[in-house]
Amino acid sequence: MDTPLVLFSTQKTSHKQFIAIATLNRPKSLNAQNTALILELRSQLEAWAQDDSIAMVWLDGAGDKSFCAGGDIRELRQGVVDAADAAAAHQHVRTFFAAEYYLCEYLSRYPKPVVCWATGIVMGGGMGLASAASHTIVTETTVMAMPEISIGLYPDAGGTWFLQQFPFGSGKFLGMTGSRFNGSDALLGNLAAASRPADSRAATLQALVDADWNDEAERVVRRTLNGLDSAALPASQILAQQAAIQNVVSQASFQDALNVLASHAEQDPWLQQAHANTLAGCPTSMGLIWRLLHDLKHASLADCIEQELLVSQQCCTRPDFLEGVRALLIDKDKNPHWVKAVADVDRTWLDSFFVPSNYVSDWMTSTATDSITA
Repeated sequence: MDTPLVLFSTQKTSHKQFIAIATLNRPKSLNAQNTALILELRSQLEAWAQDDSIAMVWLDGAGDKSFCAGGDIRELRQGVVDAADAAAAHQHVRTFFAAEYYLCEYLSRYPKPVVCWATGIVMGGGMGLASAASHTIVTETTVMAMPEISIGLYPDAGGTWFLQQFPFGSGKFLGMTGSRFNGSDALLGNLAAASRPADSRAATLQALVDADWNDEAERVVRRTLNGLDSAALPASQILAQQAAIQNVVSQASFQDALNVLASHAEQDPWLQQAHANTLAGCPTSMGLIWRLLHDLKHASLADCIEQELLVSQQCCTRPDFLEGVRALLIDKDKNPHWVKAVADVDRTWLDSFFVPSNYVSDWMTSTATDSITA
């Protein structure tokens, strides 16, 4: 019998309502999302939304290592490699991204509270889910990142929206460098609503089960979480490096920003790692996120996702993505050969990622718009 990709259950509250529980169940892959998992989760969320007996949703991941490490990029790449032709490759990629992105958008407007237990590794598509939940809880073990520059992609799954919520342009820094950050940083960047000790998952859920649900659900959840002890989180890395970050992101181009980052790298190990990430990362990816965060500065999540659908399909059917995943996860030599050097990533090159191919444009007009307004 196949192991379920998502475990679904309910717990009864004192007022004869239920807390619905969804647990991403791929612990060996750090609960990475593939298309089947995403569609299963979306379907159950829609059913719970229509069920008056469900008061709220609890979302977590199996095991203690990770809530969700992102999308299953190995599987995504393999589908492109195995595709019979370009049309099939585009179909494979857009099927995954449409499912992933629209799940995040749907979760962001879910009609009931969603509490996300974001402990351990939370990256990529996992960040998309965590940012979309109404009440995300971080712990002292939370490690977050949008590290897509290492695989020839860029911070997606709503990253072009939620990175904008970080103060003093620090989201642009995180996106361009793929830097890891902690629970304190997540609270600073409005990605999380509360913190709890990592070993208190069961106790936190039980507190919600035992709450007085004879009130509006959103108030019950907020009041319950506010009444619990917070975790002892590590200090914010973003605040500690505020001056350097502001200096980097205030530059006119991403190339200038990288030069400034290099000048700050020796000041602190976190900045040094950020610099190392950019030296190894895909130049086109850095140029794309720099431009997207500029162009989408005042856009809604829905509008950001529409733009991401176009750009991501272009990225994942091009050589940099195939090469990046190969170097990181398949051959594991960590020696990718990127198409462009930093100096060669110009406006004309980036423009090509924003022009729909026939495969993209046909699908965008027939499917994507309907999905986002459903």
